[in-house]
Amino acid sequence: MIAEVIPLARLPKNLSCFDYEVPENFLGQIKIGQLVKIPFRGKNVSGLVFTLKEKPAEKLGAVKPIIKIIDTGENLDPKRLSLLTWLANYYLVSPALILKTFLPEPPQKASTFKSKSKLTATSLGVAKTDTGEIQEKVREIYSSEKSFFLFHYQNYKNKTAVLLKIIEKIVTDGKSVLIFEPQVPDVAALLPYFIHLFHDKVATLHGEMSKTEYWQEWQKIKNGEAKIVIGTRSALFAPIQNIGLIIMDNEESLDFKQSDQNPRYDVREAAIKLGKLTNAKIIFTSPSPRPETYFLAKNSPEAQYLSPKNPSRTPVTTVDMNDEIKNKNFSSLSEKIKISISETLKNKQKIVLLLNRRGLSTVILCRDCNHIFRCKNCELPLVCHDDECNLPSQFICHNCGAKEPIQLVCPKCRGADIKYIGVGTQTVEKEIKKLFPNSKIVRVDIDTKIPESDSQILNSEIFIGTQFFIRNYLTQIKNIGLVGVISADTLLSRPDFRSGEKTFNWLTGLINFSGQIKSPLIIQTFFPNNFVIQSAVDENYENFYQKEIEDRKNLHYPPFGKLVKLVYGHPNEKKCTFELIDLFNKINTTLGRETEISRDEKPKRKKQKFYATIIIKFQESLTPKVLNFLKTAPDGWTIDIDPESIL
Repeated sequence: MIAEVIPLARLPKNLSCFDYEVPENFLGQIKIGQLVKIPFRGKNVSGLVFTLKEKPAEKLGAVKPIIKIIDTGENLDPKRLSLLTWLANYYLVSPALILKTFLPEPPQKASTFKSKSKLTATSLGVAKTDTGEIQEKVREIYSSEKSFFLFHYQNYKNKTAVLLKIIEKIVTDGKSVLIFEPQVPDVAALLPYFIHLFHDKVATLHGEMSKTEYWQEWQKIKNGEAKIVIGTRSALFAPIQNIGLIIMDNEESLDFKQSDQNPRYDVREAAIKLGKLTNAKIIFTSPSPRPETYFLAKNSPEAQYLSPKNPSRTPVTTVDMNDEIKNKNFSSLSEKIKISISETLKNKQKIVLLLNRRGLSTVILCRDCNHIFRCKNCELPLVCHDDECNLPSQFICHNCGAKEPIQLVCPKCRGADIKYIGVGTQTVEKEIKKLFPNSKIVRVDIDTKIPESDSQILNSEIFIGTQFFIRNYLTQIKNIGLVGVISADTLLSRPDFRSGEKTFNWLTGLINFSGQIKSPLIIQTFFPNNFVIQSAVDENYENFYQKEIEDRKNLHYPPFGKLVKLVYGHPNEKKCTFELIDLFNKINTTLGRETEISRDEKPKRKKQKFYATIIIKFQESLTPKVLNFLKTAPDGWTIDIDPESIL
C-alpha cells in the first residue's frame, strides 16, 4: 500500500504530497489524517497521511517507507482536509506550508504543565436593566434558521453575556464551539468567564503557548474532553468534533489576517468556509463592522444582522485644531483639553491621552531648502526621538529601526532652520510635564521601557499612549475622569482604501469605552467635518457605511471587487526594478482586459532591501485564468490574496 503524505515543511506552492510505502506491520493501523514520521530531504520529519492507494501513480524510483506512526488518532477529519485543500488553492500556497503552520508536533519531553490552573473563575455581572435585551438576542440567534449572524454591539459585557448563553445552549445540545479572538490578551480576558461556566470543558490554542502545552491542549480537544476552544487564528484546525457554532469575536480586527508571512490567509474567510463544511452557525461580533461584513449581513439570504440598541450618547467634544492655530495656540494640546485636564486632576481622577504616533515629531524639515531628513537605508522620513524629554538625542526610522545622531544643520544646504513637524507621544509628554509638573505622568508606547510591575504604570495620574497602551493597559486603569484623542487624523491621511474604516473603528472603540466608564471624551482634529469623524462622534454607523460603501463601489474595492497584492524584494535596486516591470507587462498582456493594474513607480527601500508592489483589482471573483496565471508567478514574488492594505 502507498500513502500520499504531506510533510510538515515550508514547501513552494507547486509541491504538496509525496508517495511513501506503508510497511506491512502498519497495515490495518494506518489512517488518513494521521501524523507519521517520514524520511524527507535527508531528515526525518513529521507528515500527515492525505490519501491511501494500492499502487504509486508513477514508478519514478524506489518509494521510501514510513518510519513510524506518531499519533494513532485522526488529527484532520475529511472536512478539515477539504478546508486544507481550499486554503491551499485559494491562497496559492502548498498544503505542506499550511500544515506546518497549524499542526503541532509531539514535544520531545512530556510535561503536565497547565497554565489555566492559575486562572480564577469569574462570573460575568451585567446590569439588570439589560437582562431583557440579552435574552432577546439569545432567542434571536438560537431559534433562527439563518447560518450567519453579524452581532453589532456597543457594550462588551452584554455582548459576552449573549455569547455565553448561546454557547451554553449549543453545548447542552451536544455540540462544540470554536471561538476566535484577535490577540492573546483577548483570549485571557474571556477565559475566567468560560472556566466559571464550563470548567474543564474549555481548551485554548494560541502562539504564545509552549510546544508542550499546545500539544496537551490539542490532545484534550482531539479526545473530546474539550467542548469549547478559544484561540487566535492558529486555532483554525483544532480537531474539535461536531461543531455547532463558530464565533469570530471583534471581526473588524486586522489580526485575523496574516500579512507578514505565508500562508497569507484570512481566518474570517476560512471560518465561513469551515462553517459551510460542518453546517455550523457563524457569529461575527463587532462594535464597528467591516463594510464588507455589514454588506454580507444585509444582502445575503443566509445572513442576519443584529443591530445595537440606541446610541449610548457618550459626552464627546470635538475640537477644531484649525481654530487653535487661528488663536495663536501652536501646541499639540487645545485650550479645552488643558482646562479639562486641570479640572480632572482637581477631582482626583485620572487622564488618558491617546494618539497613533511615537516620538517627538513625524517629519524633520529644513525650512531654508525644504529638505526632508530621510533614512539612508529606506529613504523614508526620519522621526525625532528623545530619551529623557530634554533635547532631542537621535533620529529614528520607524520602518527599519535605523538610528542617526541628531543633526543641527541641514546636510543639503547647511542651513540651521530645522523644523520638527507633527506630533508624537514624546511631544505630548514634554508639554504635559511643563503644564503639570507635580503630576505623576507616564508614557507607554513601543519605545517605552516597561517596568516589571504594572502597578508602576497604573498608579500614575496622566497616561500618554498609543495603540500599544490601549491593548495592554487601558482597561486596567480605574477612576478615569477624562479621555483625550490628541489627533484623530493620523490614520485618516494614509493613502489606503481602509483608512476611513480604521479611523472609524479606532474612534468608535474609544467612544464605547468612554461611555461604559462614564468619562467625557475630547477629540482633537483638523478635519471636524470629515464624514468619518462626524459619523463616529454621532455614533452613526449607518451614515459612515453608506458613504464608505458608495466610494468602494465606484472604485471597485471590496466587497465590489477582489484585490491581489504582489510584492518582490531584492538587495539590488536594478534587479528589483527589472522584475517589477517584467511582471507588470506580463500581467497587462495576459489579464489586462479583465483587471485594473497599478504598480510602484520605483522600488522602495526597507531594511537593506528594495521592495516593489503590484496591485491587481478584479471586479469579479478570482477566475481559473487568474489563479493559473498567479500560480506561475516567478520565484521571489509573494502573493497576498485579499490584502488588508494596498500600501
